Amino acid sequence: MIKSITILGGGTAGLISALMLRSTFNSLKITIVESSEYGIVGVGEGSTEHWVGFMDHCDISVYDLIKETGATYKTGINFQDWNGIGTCYWHSLAENVFEQDSQTGVYANLIKQIADNADPLESVLPTALNSIHSEPFHKSFAQYHFDTNKLNMFLHKLCMERNIQVIDDIVENVTIRDGFVINLVGKKQSYTSDFFIDSSGFRRVIDSKLQGAWIDCKKQLPMNSAYAAPSPYEENIPSHTLAKALSSGWMWRIPTQDRFGNGYVYCDDFISDDDAEIEFRNQFQHDIEIAKRIKFNAGYVDKFWNKNCLSVGLSGMFVEPLEATSIGFTIQQMFSFCSGILNWDKQNQIPAKTYNLDFKKVAENIIDFVQLHYITKRSDTEFWKWVSTGIELTDFNKENLENFKNTLPGRYNFNYNYTMFKELNWLQVMHGLGMFNIEKINKLFYDNLSHTIPFIENVKKQQEYYSSQNDYVPHRQALNTILERETNEY
Repeated sequence: MIKSITILGGGTAGLISALMLRSTFNSLKITIVESSEYGIVGVGEGSTEHWVGFMDHCDISVYDLIKETGATYKTGINFQDWNGIGTCYWHSLAENVFEQDSQTGVYANLIKQIADNADPLESVLPTALNSIHSEPFHKSFAQYHFDTNKLNMFLHKLCMERNIQVIDDIVENVTIRDGFVINLVGKKQSYTSDFFIDSSGFRRVIDSKLQGAWIDCKKQLPMNSAYAAPSPYEENIPSHTLAKALSSGWMWRIPTQDRFGNGYVYCDDFISDDDAEIEFRNQFQHDIEIAKRIKFNAGYVDKFWNKNCLSVGLSGMFVEPLEATSIGFTIQQMFSFCSGILNWDKQNQIPAKTYNLDFKKVAENIIDFVQLHYITKRSDTEFWKWVSTGIELTDFNKENLENFKNTLPGRYNFNYNYTMFKELNWLQVMHGLGMFNIEKINKLFYDNLSHTIPFIENVKKQQEYYSSQNDYVPHRQALNTILERETNEY
């Protein structure tokens, strides 16, 4: 029986892990060892729908989240210039935009848009870019943006309130005996536990001592560098993430209540760091202060659960932040871990083996989907020319993409237990990039799904009705309304 867990690293992943463990195991001794010498990049983060599950599990109110973290609502991702300069498409994250037909189980309204070769932005509600429904005050709204520094302080406070010990120390060594971690040796003291969580970031302090291997995915996802920088507050707050393609990668822009988080993710095989910084700065009409330059290799560990250590956050997997997968992946990991650990001891490695097989599938699904965004028609720079011909397709994309173009991705193509991105996500991005064979999809729809047209028309009428009710308000106004109300309403 595990009675104590020590977490190395007090970033977002480590704090989330601690809070989820505490909400699952009341009597578990949980210690976080972090170092104030290792800072965080405080520019902005986005979530996936898994964040709501985390909030529910840990009893975190929407009011507290918005008040303490500078959080804003996230309705989708706006992709600009990916399929060529001037192109635009939308990856919607709002549940009410697309509905499944009850008879067929397919997203008939989106499939009809594809079949009719409609503009990818047709599915975006007119108000979606900068406004939200006047009463989005329930957790099912699903996704958020945060100020990373404020989120870190908020989660820290929750940890302290919930009897999780947080210690500022630098771990200098890891003691291994018979293949298992015995303790972490810090400058101040040693930390002995039954189990450990490695949330030390790219350093992978514990996993590297367990001789864990890194599965490199740079051939599938060649991005290896990033600049990050905040930019000033603006009165108008978009309710979406901006992902704008640049010469050798792409730029993100994440709105929080007090500022924007920005970054340029690029491949330094095609642009120097100095030129990338110039290009990044040129995206602004004012000077920016670069917070950090990051070097990385996309990939994941061969064993997320290695003996008596679990690797989470950047220690376990890192791909570029194109679809904000890092936090969601950690939450998925911890839900599964909190269940699997009940059956674990040093003599029973079956839970770890099963866990690793499962999360290898999740990691591969993320890589498959992120790579999909780069299979574009853009060819105006050396980078985009190379991407169209030189990128090594993942096994999934190699096996399925051509078929998807002619027959559509369907539920049966995805194992729902081990995927973060499913057919709705693929349909939207492929449509946005103009990948479908319209003639064949048109025939497929009108030969097999024409009976769903009344359903589609009804969905459209509902959307038009809600849009006409004038109950959409500017994003900042909605946030202020929440902050003016009592905590217990949320």
